[in-house]
Order: sequence, then structure tokens, then C-alpha cells
Amino acid sequence: MLLAALVSWFLTRLLLAPVRRIIGGIQQLSAGDYTQTLVGGQDEYGRLMDDINHLSNTLQKNQSSRRRWLADISHELRTPLSILTGEIEALKDGVRPFNGEQLASLDQEVQRLRFLTDDLYQLSLSDIGGLRYEFVPIDFAESIKCVVKDYQSAAEELDITLSFAASKAIQINADQSRLAQLLANLLRNSLAYTNPGGVITLSLKREHNKAILQIHDTPPGVTQEECDKLFEPLYRQDESRSRRSEGAGLGLAICRNIVEAHRGTITAAPSPLGGLEVTMTLPVWES
Repeated sequence: MLLAALVSWFLTRLLLAPVRRIIGGIQQLSAGDYTQTLVGGQDEYGRLMDDINHLSNTLQKNQSSRRRWLADISHELRTPLSILTGEIEALKDGVRPFNGEQLASLDQEVQRLRFLTDDLYQLSLSDIGGLRYEFVPIDFAESIKCVVKDYQSAAEELDITLSFAASKAIQINADQSRLAQLLANLLRNSLAYTNPGGVITLSLKREHNKAILQIHDTPPGVTQEECDKLFEPLYRQDESRSRRSEGAGLGLAICRNIVEAHRGTITAAPSPLGGLEVTMTLPVWES
């Protein structure tokens, strides 16, 4: 009986050891420590530890992303606020005269704040699924034509050639206003990041049950590493493709959320024209 008791005690400790490690790891996760790593074998306990390690890495990345997000938001807000504060103090102290030029400068910084807060609001709504969608069958090609027409004058002012080509009408099930918002964001992005004298082309085609829209623009270009980050909130490219005075790099993040709400996908890659290629895929509406 004594020998059996000793063997039982030894087996119990042996079998419960990985369970205790798992419990300890979960307790550390609950306490906010995402740096711990559990080492297990090839059995079921080992696979469970691997899953916990994967969860820990994911939580650690999300925590770092949240901290970076808060830091970026603070930076984006601080810049126009600092400029506004400095210019108002200069006006109050009489260092600068209050005239139309100073008023325009103040208005520009206020507009930057407005664009930022509007984009943040739209992004937060799309992240939590708060944007309202009313899906109806629409002609995708016709919707693109309308948005392209709206931006033709802006393209001409920037000396950029904007064109659209579609093989035939393609029906999709979409929210008309959100689709227009999506297309407008994509066009504004291309117009802002294309050099004068450049070209922006849009093409629409159907492959099986998918409608595929591609947007190409000319230099400046992007690397594949940058393309993988373009849809992250507040991501800024290098200075050659960062000439925008409004917004805060949230437009493409909003685009991704809208596309996903339409059960589609959106990706970016270096364009054969030397700039950026954006490919959006949406399911075709079958009546």
C-alpha cells in the first residue's frame, strides 16, 4: 500500500505538472503579462500550450498596436493644435497683424482638425459595425463613372489624366452611399499621391462571380512592404507619397472596412505604371 501510494503520488505530480503550467500561464495572461512562453511536448497538453502561446503573442501585438495608435492620434492632434495655439498667441501679443492671410492659416489648421475627427469617427463606426448599410442591386460600372466624373475637374487642376474603362455593366449588391464613399476615398488617395502630368486608370471586369476593380497610378511608387501596411490606420508613406495637407492616413483603413462589409477584399501592390495598384473584389449580384 505504501508503494502504491508513492507511485500514485509520483504519477499525480507528473500528470498535473503541465496542467499547473497551463493554469499559471493563463493567470499571467489574465494579469496582463503577454510575454510568457509555455514549453510543452507533442501530446495534447503541448498543443494546448502552443495555442496559449499563440494567444499570448496575439494579445501582445494588439497591445503594442493600441499603444502605437494612441501615440499616433496624440501626435496628429498635437500638430494642428500647437500651430493654432502659437498663431493665436502671436495675434494676441500683437506680434502678427490680424489679416486675411492669418485668418486663412487658422482656417487651414481648423480644417485639418475637422478632417481628422471626421475620419476617426467614420473609422470607429466602421470598426464596431456601426455604419448603416442598405444593400440594393446597383450597376457597379455606372457608380464608378459617376464618381470619376465628380473628380475629373480636380484631376485636370493637378494636370493628371483620369480615365475609366469597363467591358460591360456588372450588378453588385451594395450600399450606394457607402460605395460612393469608398470610391471617392480611393480616388482622392490616387490624386494626392500622383505627380503632375501623371495618369490614373480605373478598369472593371468580371471573373466568374466576382467583380474586380483595379486602380493604377503613375509615380511616385511604393514597395511591397509599404503596400502591406497601407490599410493600417494612420500609416504614412515616405515623403514622396505624403503630400496631403488634410486627413491623417485613415481613408484606406475606412475603405477596407467598407469593402469587408460588402463581403469583398481589397489589396495593394506596386503598379506596372510605376505607382500604386489597388485591387478591389466584390461578389456579383445574381438576380
